[in-house]
Amino acid sequence: MASDAKKRLVDRGTAVDRISNLPGNVTDHILERLPLHDAARTSILSKTWRGLWGMHPNLVFDEEFFSQLVSKMNNQVRVSKVSKIISNILLVNHGPILKFHLLIPQFMHLHLDADLWIKNISNLGVKDFMLRNKEPFPYKMTSYLFSCLELTHLSLTNCILNPPHRFGGFGNLINVQLVLVKITADMSFGTRLNVLQLDNCTGIEHLECQFKFDNKNLTELIIINCGEFNWKWLECTQKLQILGLLTTQVPDSRKKEINLEKLVRDMPRIQILFLHSFFLEFLEPGAVTMKRLTTKNLVCMSVHHFEFYDLVRIHNVLCLMSSSPNLRSLYLYMDGKVKSKDGLDLVGSSEHMVGSSEHMVSSVVQYLQSPTLVEMIFDKLQTVKIHKMVGSRAELQFIKLLLASSPLLRWIKLLNTTIDDPKEELRILKELMSFPRASKAAQIIWT
Repeated sequence: MASDAKKRLVDRGTAVDRISNLPGNVTDHILERLPLHDAARTSILSKTWRGLWGMHPNLVFDEEFFSQLVSKMNNQVRVSKVSKIISNILLVNHGPILKFHLLIPQFMHLHLDADLWIKNISNLGVKDFMLRNKEPFPYKMTSYLFSCLELTHLSLTNCILNPPHRFGGFGNLINVQLVLVKITADMSFGTRLNVLQLDNCTGIEHLECQFKFDNKNLTELIIINCGEFNWKWLECTQKLQILGLLTTQVPDSRKKEINLEKLVRDMPRIQILFLHSFFLEFLEPGAVTMKRLTTKNLVCMSVHHFEFYDLVRIHNVLCLMSSSPNLRSLYLYMDGKVKSKDGLDLVGSSEHMVGSSEHMVSSVVQYLQSPTLVEMIFDKLQTVKIHKMVGSRAELQFIKLLLASSPLLRWIKLLNTTIDDPKEELRILKELMSFPRASKAAQIIWT
């Protein structure tokens, strides 16, 4: 027994410390994939790992980080404890911080602490910065952010951006995502920008200088509910591949500037297009009516808050489709405000007829049955999604047109329909199944 114990002690003393001699790229991958709590715990493994943790360049204080901390604390001490823990992590770090993600949870009151943390990392070469503020009031971004000139990725939620006077702009940013951000002064994200996403932001007019010159690198522009924006911005976006305009505010003086032919010509590389159907009211087809222009790269089109009883919007959707010979996917999102009981011409529901609605739907149906449209071919269309269909004759006629004109169609999905009557639903489904199809593989999927 004594000899066995001695042998075990010898074995321990001569054991190879494999975990401390891993290649650098392996240890880096391990730390990157561990939650911050677990990454910090590796410092107790050995002196080597303690040094690795002290040089860890990616600090992500996310929901998981806070949930683990808060679950172990009472309300009285959690704010001060959380602040101290984050400050200590930054204090022991003695290398560059390339990635800094910070969540400010609701009612944690960490705004002043965030100012100090951002100050501490501003000269450490941070490239990827994200701040999500869940407090009910916006976080006024500290001016130290504008000292992070090596930034390549910037993501902010519920903040106020107040750039310093004569701020020259960021020189290395390639991806910017702003949600609920107020911009208070003129600024630019630089000429290297590839992606710009603005969601429910205010003060975007201060980004005018971003679009004064040709944005040679900008390939994705998404604007969602950000108030009025200058339509002329799109004249400087020749290389856009993804465009999203989900806003309902266009100045009356500029509505005449919105021309479908010009839109297509200014963005010949567009591949994915997201539009609020509001814009379809003001897109003047001009020379592109039922002709194929230069949208050869457009493969996906999504129209939000679409209305099947609006003849102008349906006409312009078909114009965009017909000028896009390589269109593969079409998504239509109804606004959800119009229900079957609101007076649309429903299959087997003539009792719901209202004069104006009946006239509008009848006009749309007649238009969709016109010989010009019947001869239309969507050569590459493969998938179609229609959200919140109500079952109107106009919708059915539109689906009939797509089925008859799309030789490569794989399926049409009808999602979250607002038809409550099972008998009516069955009747509509039977009619849909009876429509002729150019593609033998085409399916109607009702979910």
